[in-house]
Amino acid sequence: MTYPLHSKSLHPIKLLVLFTWDVSLKIWEEKGLLQREVLYYTRLAERGVEICFLTWGDKADLEIGKTLHPGIRTFPIYDFIPCPKNQFLRAVVSPLSLWVARSAFGAAGLIKTNQMWGGWIAVLAKFIFGKPLLVRTGFELYRFTCLQRKGLLRRVFTWMISYVTYKSANIIYVATDNDRNFVIKTFKIPAERIQVRPNWIDTEKFSPVHDVTSYPNRVLFVGRLTEQKNISLLIDAISGTDWGVDIVGSGELRQVLEAEATQKQADVRFLGNIQNDELPNIYSHYPIFVLLSHYEGNPKSLLEAMSCGCAVLGTNVEGINSVIISGKNGVLCEKTVDSVKNFLNKLMINPLLRKEMGSAARQQIVETQSINSLIVREIDDYVLLIGNK
Repeated sequence: MTYPLHSKSLHPIKLLVLFTWDVSLKIWEEKGLLQREVLYYTRLAERGVEICFLTWGDKADLEIGKTLHPGIRTFPIYDFIPCPKNQFLRAVVSPLSLWVARSAFGAAGLIKTNQMWGGWIAVLAKFIFGKPLLVRTGFELYRFTCLQRKGLLRRVFTWMISYVTYKSANIIYVATDNDRNFVIKTFKIPAERIQVRPNWIDTEKFSPVHDVTSYPNRVLFVGRLTEQKNISLLIDAISGTDWGVDIVGSGELRQVLEAEATQKQADVRFLGNIQNDELPNIYSHYPIFVLLSHYEGNPKSLLEAMSCGCAVLGTNVEGINSVIISGKNGVLCEKTVDSVKNFLNKLMINPLLRKEMGSAARQQIVETQSINSLIVREIDDYVLLIGNK
C-alpha cells in the first residue's frame, strides 16, 4: 500500500541514508538484522519517500538491494573503488565516497545518518553539497565509548567526531531523555535541535503468539554476546537451579561464555543468530525475557519482547529502568546473583503476574513506540528541513 506524503510536501522527498561507517547490507543480513533495519525505510518508501542507501558494501549489496522495496535504491561504495583490507586505511579513504557518490548526494533532498559512527562523511557532505542533515543516534556513541572504558585516543576521537557532527546537524534524533540531556550538557547543543525518538517496534509483527509450545522452565536472552550485556550474571543465577536459559545472538564472548556455562554446570543453549522475522514466535515460547546489562541505550530486544507480551526482568540501570516500570510492566533487579534469582523465582511461580505484566508491557510499547506513529513524525521533519533549506 502507498500512503500520501504530508500535505505540506509538494514534491517527492529524496532521502540519502548514510550507513554507519564500515557497515553494509551484507553485514545486516549476516547478523539477522536485515528485515528489521530495512522495514522502517520500506514504510517510508510506501509513503512516497525516495530513498538511497549509501552503504560500505560491494556487489553483494547490489544483489540484496534488488530484493528491497522499489522505492529504495542501493549505492555500495566498494562496488566503485577497491575496499582496503586494513580498517585504518578504509577510514582514511572513506572521504572518497563523496566523489564516488556525488550524483547520489547531489540528487538528495536531505541526508540522514543511520548512526553516529562515520559522521565525518555526513558533515563533509552537508557543506559540499549544501544539503540539510538529520543525525540519528540509536545510542549515544561517546557515552558508550566511555562506559566501555575505551582507550584515551579512541575517546578523544569519538568526542571530536560527535562534537562536529552534532554541531553541523539541523536536527538530532536521540533514543532517550538521558541521551538528550547528555548531548546538551557534554556538547553544548541547543535543546530545540534535539528530539527524543525512541527505537521503533513493528507492533503488528511483534505481538503475542498464542497456542505455542512453551518452555516453562527456560528463560530467554536476545542480543550481542559482549561484556556490556553481563551474560555471566545470568549464567551464575541459573547455575544450581532447575531453570535453563536460551541465548540468541553472537559476539566475541561466545566461547568464554560457553566455557563458563560448562564449568558452572548451567543449562545454557547458544542458538546463534536468528532472523528478526522469526523472533516474535521465539519470544512467545518463554515465560520470561531477561536483560541484565551494565548499561543500555534503548534496547531493541527488550522492546520487542515487551511488544510480544513477555514478562521481562532487567537490571536497574540506565536505559532499562527508563523502559521497565518495576512491578507494573516488568521487574527490575540489582546486579547480584541473589537479586536475579529472587525475581526469577517470583516470576516463574506466578503465571498470573507474568500475564498481567506482559499485557502492561505490550500496551506501553503500542502507545509510545509503534513504527507508524514515529514514521509520520519523521516525515514531518523531512518536510520542515527541505522547506527551510
